[in-house]
Amino acid sequence: PPPPPPPPPPPPVETITVCAGWNAETGTWEMTSANERGECGVIGSRRTDRLASDSPVPVDIIHGDELLPAGSSLDSLLAFAAPSFNVSQGADAAMFIRPATLRGLAPDAALVLTNGKRRHRGAIIALLGYGIGGGGQGADLAAIPTIAVERVEVLRDGASAQYGSDAIAGIINIVLRKAREGANVDFKWGTHKEGDGDAYTLAGNIGLPFGPDGHVSASIEVGQSDPTVRSVQRSDAQALIAAGNSAVPQPVAQVWGLPEVDDNIKLFLDAATELGEAEAYGFGNWSTRTTEGGFYYRNPHTRRGVFQGPALDDGTPMVKVADLTADGSGNCPQVRILDNRADPEALAAIRGNPNCYTLIEKFPGGFTPRFSAKIKDFSATGGIRGAMPQSMGSWRYDLSASVGRSDAQFRIRNTVNPQLLARRNDIPTDYRVGAYTETDRVVNLDFTRPFDNPVFAGPLNVAFGFEYRDETFKIESGDPNSYYMDPNLEYGLIAQGFDVGSNGAPGFRPSDAGKNTIRAYAAYLDLEGDIGERAIVGAAARYENYPDFGDTLDGKVSGRWQISEALALRGALSTGFRAPTAGQANLRNVSTSFTSEDGVSKLVDIAILPPTDPISASRGAVPLKPEQSVNFTIGAVLELGEVSVTADYYSIAIEDRISLTSPFDLSGAEDARGIERVRFFSNQQDMDVDGLDVVADWPHELFDGVSILTLAANLSQVKLTQYNPDYTSESHRNEIEDGRPEFRATATWNYEKGRWAFVTRVRHYGRYYDAVTGGGGWGAFRPRPATVADVELSVRVSDRATLRFGAQNLFDKYPQRNPNPAVAAFNGLPYPENSPWGFNGSSYYVRLTWQN
Repeated sequence: PPPPPPPPPPPPVETITVCAGWNAETGTWEMTSANERGECGVIGSRRTDRLASDSPVPVDIIHGDELLPAGSSLDSLLAFAAPSFNVSQGADAAMFIRPATLRGLAPDAALVLTNGKRRHRGAIIALLGYGIGGGGQGADLAAIPTIAVERVEVLRDGASAQYGSDAIAGIINIVLRKAREGANVDFKWGTHKEGDGDAYTLAGNIGLPFGPDGHVSASIEVGQSDPTVRSVQRSDAQALIAAGNSAVPQPVAQVWGLPEVDDNIKLFLDAATELGEAEAYGFGNWSTRTTEGGFYYRNPHTRRGVFQGPALDDGTPMVKVADLTADGSGNCPQVRILDNRADPEALAAIRGNPNCYTLIEKFPGGFTPRFSAKIKDFSATGGIRGAMPQSMGSWRYDLSASVGRSDAQFRIRNTVNPQLLARRNDIPTDYRVGAYTETDRVVNLDFTRPFDNPVFAGPLNVAFGFEYRDETFKIESGDPNSYYMDPNLEYGLIAQGFDVGSNGAPGFRPSDAGKNTIRAYAAYLDLEGDIGERAIVGAAARYENYPDFGDTLDGKVSGRWQISEALALRGALSTGFRAPTAGQANLRNVSTSFTSEDGVSKLVDIAILPPTDPISASRGAVPLKPEQSVNFTIGAVLELGEVSVTADYYSIAIEDRISLTSPFDLSGAEDARGIERVRFFSNQQDMDVDGLDVVADWPHELFDGVSILTLAANLSQVKLTQYNPDYTSESHRNEIEDGRPEFRATATWNYEKGRWAFVTRVRHYGRYYDAVTGGGGWGAFRPRPATVADVELSVRVSDRATLRFGAQNLFDKYPQRNPNPAVAAFNGLPYPENSPWGFNGSSYYVRLTWQN
């Protein structure tokens, strides 16, 4: 008998995606239907009839159904789809909100919008690692549930004059689902080939009617993921084990891999309804997650400020012993280290002496701090839009207000504040370090209307508007134990050389706490029209005033010329202006980093201080000022039958770039907290970025099925044209210029026939520069280019349910190992730290989706 026919596809879900169309004959706005993909317009243009295919600047439209097969976190998904978008694994606090870059610029050089409205920044500033993302403070894309996304519009062009002075690299606009009926459920479970990193997500979306034509679309996602381990045992830890130290952490003392993520909950709501002749709308989110990762291993014999004492004259290493008396009269015994073993007789004598103590008693095998953050993200936007009466010019208006907050509560455990040694074995090992909170508020009033005129072939679209914005960065102090200092400065623990604060992440002191606000006022004018039937021109100007940093006037001109049905040329020229964030101008932080001096590897505590701090000022720091930019794009669009190809060259020049300096050494007299180095933000770099984006699509029929082949490639070069070598070391420069692959390409093939569908993706990454974080170039190398493949097979098991099986990094491709074996021997990582696809090997998943 013939096989049964495949089940029918699920019915389309009714939505309220309607557009405001201008009727030139009546001089009024009329509601019209969206196009077949639910688009009323596209980011980069304020014309409601403008689509990505005829935009004067490059815009990628990534639909929600294209995102789901790629993974779970929205920032990771965009890295698969957009040619010049990169996201790194992150280290230190950057593992909590990973720095993402667009067109080779810092995370905060790309403006993130939700439904066309500015989204707030994340609370985390990436500090460790000096690459292009170092010091950036971008939005937290991982707080957005993927199931809530209808599409993502990525504008790959400078848009400061249109949407905000900080849109230098471009714009990422996240458009939310607007269903008024139906429901979707998605469950995914995955693991890694190595048997670790188990992760699951359960997500759902439901659409409900709200008034005659309104909607309420609610989305939720919950999940968690286990950590991965891809490190090897450090040589010093292995030597301790060989010497009989059974307390050393095994199988590895220092963990490199994906962090652990718990209690990951994301909610998003989008609603709209008619309000007389207008539409009232609102959307917002709430999310929370706790992420924890490991720090550097503290060797019980060599970690300065905690375990290591001054060596004897003959070079014999010693254990640091604390004299707990008020006048230094404890007469504590010396503890020699011979053959990787601390003298057991001397340790026994210390245990019987109430005036003396060594941390080897509490951590005989050393310790590895575990750093975590609970990230909470909240936003709410509300507004009203509609058309004014003809008597008032039929202007279409949009009045909105938004508030967003990102809060990061930091903890560190399995560590110690050496200043609490007087408590001996009762010393706490879990500390609340403090918190960063970013709160942003925005008010917008926008007007738009086409005007008939004798110059243009159609109406000239005129848009203008006003914006108020403020950003507040708050530092909250930690618990007293996390920053406690022994008050006995003459004979106490500071005088004896013990570090201050919870080791690895000292708590924020009350003197560090406080909040700072930056305000901005803006007005813009945006013009766009058609010249004949083949040309589009646009011009925009934006004035912004920052009471703290002065004012700016940015401009943009753009155009597109349809040479023939098959070929069009497009281009734009614009200027930009990016003021420092409140966090960059006022940040205080201490973290532990690796360094290598004269062939000796060690860990040091590095402070990030404001440029206005006296220590920073002594190294030449001055108050920050805005960076200026010029953005140029030119490209071509080729349509050959079903094949579409776009190629766009871009050039971005930035003056007075805001960036972190390389570390400066401190003297003991400058800081009594055990901090050895300092960094700060400065404007001492000028930068040029040149690149080429190529995107091609070929939809076609194959074996009676629907096939789509897509190629996205980016070739880019970053060059520091001017910098202060005292502030930017040679390794620092290499990481900024070459820390991301100069060439990156992704080829995706989607094939669907009947109930079956198949997706395969091939990702290629070119060479890049990698060095041990903070090592001053030690261990640096350029890993070989690599190609990684992903696949997914799906089957519609009913008219409502689809089952998918997939693999990311199908062939278990790892980056090239560091050719210097001393690197893995020191920090336990044999792979490059900044691998653009990570170093976790293959992962597999199964997911079930259901739609009603």
